[in-house]
Amino acid sequence: MAQQINLLTPILLAPRRYFSALTMLQATGLLLVAGLAAALWLQQRDRSAEAQHQQLMAQYAAERQQLMVARASLPAPLDAATVQQQLLPLEMGNAERRALLQTLGADGGGKAGQRNSDLLALIARSLPESAWLSELRYAPGRVELIGGTLDTAVLRPWLAQLAAHPLLAGQELSALRVERLGAPGTEASNNPLLSRSGPLASATVPVWAFRVVSAPALPASAATGGLR
Repeated sequence: MAQQINLLTPILLAPRRYFSALTMLQATGLLLVAGLAAALWLQQRDRSAEAQHQQLMAQYAAERQQLMVARASLPAPLDAATVQQQLLPLEMGNAERRALLQTLGADGGGKAGQRNSDLLALIARSLPESAWLSELRYAPGRVELIGGTLDTAVLRPWLAQLAAHPLLAGQELSALRVERLGAPGTEASNNPLLSRSGPLASATVPVWAFRVVSAPALPASAATGGLR
């Protein structure tokens, strides 16, 4: 009787090994290479961080040294009493300026005709044509006028008109000095009025310089007259 022999029976083949020694050796080598690369990267990063830390510490030390020098150069703290004494003159000056501003009425305060600006406007409007001013000094309760004129007769009515202003109540205007420019005994070339009058000093028409200030009115018995 004939028999059949099958030589390709799977059980007779060599078994396949998926994790051979070579494969495990190759995998181990790859892991070692990857670990070495990671260690080198971490070491480089640590060195960079250490260098930045040292740089920051050096900058901090320099800034601290600068701060100590700056603190050493600061002046000693002042005593509160000394500071108060230094502030007192400043406060007094501010109070005086504030009172002056309120008196002057810079915002147009006060009754019409009783403001300081009204007095200055009256001086400008009422100045005679034959007279002029080279200097005007004004403070509440005091006015000083320096100028010149071609006719001294116009001074008395003009001063009377100014004296009637409410801000000059209780004051009187008196010409402390009236002199003829260019007259013998006077130094016309040094008189500040000539800078305004110019050729008038050498003209044939007489030119008179005057200076008027306000002063408290004197009793009638003691009055000496306005112009001289």
